[in-house]
Amino acid sequence: MTVSAKSDAWYQSSCHIKTSLWGKTAGDLPELEPLTSDVSADVAVIGAGFCGLSSALHLAEQGVDVAIVEAHEPGWGASGRNGGQVIPGLKILPDEMVARYGKERGERIAETAGGAPQVVYDLIENYGIECDLRRTGWIQLAKGPAGRVTTDAHVAQWGSRGVVTRTLDRGEIETKVGTSAYASALMDERGGNLHPLKYARGLAKACLSQGVRIFPQSPAVSVEHDGAHWVVKTEQGQVNAQTVIVCTNGYTGSMLPGLSDSIVPVLTGVLATDPLSDNLKRKILPKRQGAADTRRLLSWFGIDSQDRLIFGSRINSQQELIDEANFGFGFRRMREIFPEVDTSRVNHLWTGRVALTLDHVPHIHKLGDGLYSGLGFNGRGVAMASMFGKVLAAHCLGKAGEDFLPVTPMPKVPFSRFRGQGLAVALTWKRLMDAVRP
Repeated sequence: MTVSAKSDAWYQSSCHIKTSLWGKTAGDLPELEPLTSDVSADVAVIGAGFCGLSSALHLAEQGVDVAIVEAHEPGWGASGRNGGQVIPGLKILPDEMVARYGKERGERIAETAGGAPQVVYDLIENYGIECDLRRTGWIQLAKGPAGRVTTDAHVAQWGSRGVVTRTLDRGEIETKVGTSAYASALMDERGGNLHPLKYARGLAKACLSQGVRIFPQSPAVSVEHDGAHWVVKTEQGQVNAQTVIVCTNGYTGSMLPGLSDSIVPVLTGVLATDPLSDNLKRKILPKRQGAADTRRLLSWFGIDSQDRLIFGSRINSQQELIDEANFGFGFRRMREIFPEVDTSRVNHLWTGRVALTLDHVPHIHKLGDGLYSGLGFNGRGVAMASMFGKVLAAHCLGKAGEDFLPVTPMPKVPFSRFRGQGLAVALTWKRLMDAVRP
């Protein structure tokens, strides 16, 4: 059986990871070589981001022989470009999980999703990963009444399940965040933040220490089943395996028919300043939490280990043009939230794809007997993709229970052929709604 004969990436990125602040401060990659021959493994993993690396690592810990093929290098996609925020839970809140999946399973899903940051913390501790981790909590900010409904529901629903969360008023926001741009907020103590590319490269080194083989610059061009095993073909070699896990997320191409149509890849732009002045270091997020708001066109921000402000938001197009004009929306938002910050001191610009789903939860798909995928982390990939790796490993081992999201059929985003035009309309609509119902 042939799943696909060729992979034509839906989106070819022109933003190399080395142009980002993270790429300039992450240190050296492990020495790795592309795949240039035929190799065999128990499990082949496609994609060396958080999800793929976590899957491989959790399998290798159980004695499974794993080979990873990666089109670029470990952490090259969203895993190495995001804001590094370790966010607990899914986009949907626990009560909705219960409504969707039933009382018993919904509560187990909520507990597992809420515990996703601990998977990250455990991996960092177990393998001594140096990635500037701070376990200082996560702040979600509400601009107006509609956002306040979301933050209040978060505090109430997680609080009723024994989680330490609390509401912040305007005065506390000014003290803890350093802005007067928001009316209310919540603090969730489970959250944290880190240097995402250091974390990805640390996971890669941990995989190598467990015997995982990682082949960079080796894009998978097809996945076939020859009747005995799966064959993942690359440009210069192939991996023969009993099981395959696809972890390509926002950079999913057409290698597997329909998989890229199950998500909506949205481009995010990131700005990073020079190190802040002493006054602003003390004012903006003095305890160094990560923060994000509830707006439909949301903004998120944090402070890195060198006291730079890292600020993310949508950009002015869906093309990765590393041009200051393409980041106008982000500059305006930064000035709105932190008017004291001199935006002329923004010296790092980069972009990356976030994979959204229409139901706001990540998806686990069984695409064939022994062929799995995990994708659609909705902007929460540091914790959730790490958790998904553990879950996908359990599926491969036949040990997956009902503690997390079920395996689902692969959905198709309506009118995905016209996603460019659809995104433009959706972004315009969201911007309008942010103005009239903040």
